[in-house]
Amino acid sequence: MLVLLQSNDHDDTEHFCRTVLASNRLIDFINDKQILVWAGDVCESEAHKVSYTLQATTYPFMALIALQTSLGSSTPKMSVIERIEDCQHPEELISQIDIAIERHGTVMNRLKHEREQREYERQLRVDQDKAYRESLKLDQEKARKAQEAKDAEERIKKEKELEAQRIALLKEKRAEYIRYLYAQLPEEPLKADKVAKLSFRLANGDRVVRQFPQDATVETLYRFVEVYPLLKDGVKKQDIQEPPSDYTHQYKFTVHSPYPRMEYPPDDSKTLSEIKSLWPRATLVVDAVDDDDDEEEMM
Repeated sequence: MLVLLQSNDHDDTEHFCRTVLASNRLIDFINDKQILVWAGDVCESEAHKVSYTLQATTYPFMALIALQTSLGSSTPKMSVIERIEDCQHPEELISQIDIAIERHGTVMNRLKHEREQREYERQLRVDQDKAYRESLKLDQEKARKAQEAKDAEERIKKEKELEAQRIALLKEKRAEYIRYLYAQLPEEPLKADKVAKLSFRLANGDRVVRQFPQDATVETLYRFVEVYPLLKDGVKKQDIQEPPSDYTHQYKFTVHSPYPRMEYPPDDSKTLSEIKSLWPRATLVVDAVDDDDDEEEMM
């Protein structure tokens, strides 16, 4: 740093400012050497204090200050390395400053290198800390997403297990309900009068003829078709008096007349004798419903 003190009371001040300080050669030199300049008039209190500290006696006065280490101390401090007084030519000033810098250059360069090294190490730590935080953030984000994916996978697995249990329970109750219908199936009436003789063409191609009492309903026909596989296989009836609880049965087939086509949905409100198209005899077709098992079970 170059400290410049002047006094407007001195006759040489104006000439010094015009010919020396305003010299392009000096300005370029100061910029090239990256010298910091501080200037003041000793008539001002701050500059006067600096003049007293530097023990300036004549003006204009200049002091070249740099970091230096003293014997017995490793801590550098600002010291005056060159005092310049009564300089009236820019080349002379440049020469004095250049010689002083060269004379103390080794120490100055060492201190500059140490400062740059400290700054480099400080910046390196900052960059390393930043990289660590970013890496930690990425790892935490990756761990969070992995945990979310694991939780979602476990949730889906649990839902599938519950759904499988629900479907299995429904299938079990469906089979139990069909066994209940089979247990409640009345014997076929033998009397030829007051009975409806119906011929069924089942969905699997089987044909079966059965007689029903006149008070039987369309619901009775559906129950017969539902339990026919057990009847055909000669399965022994069980003593089942009550249907399974919390279960609503759905038939997976429809019953209709072949021509003209007329569908008969399950209905317990009318007897067969009240339905002219079914009494006293008729041919019926049983068609399977094409809904998926899972969809039907959920209805």
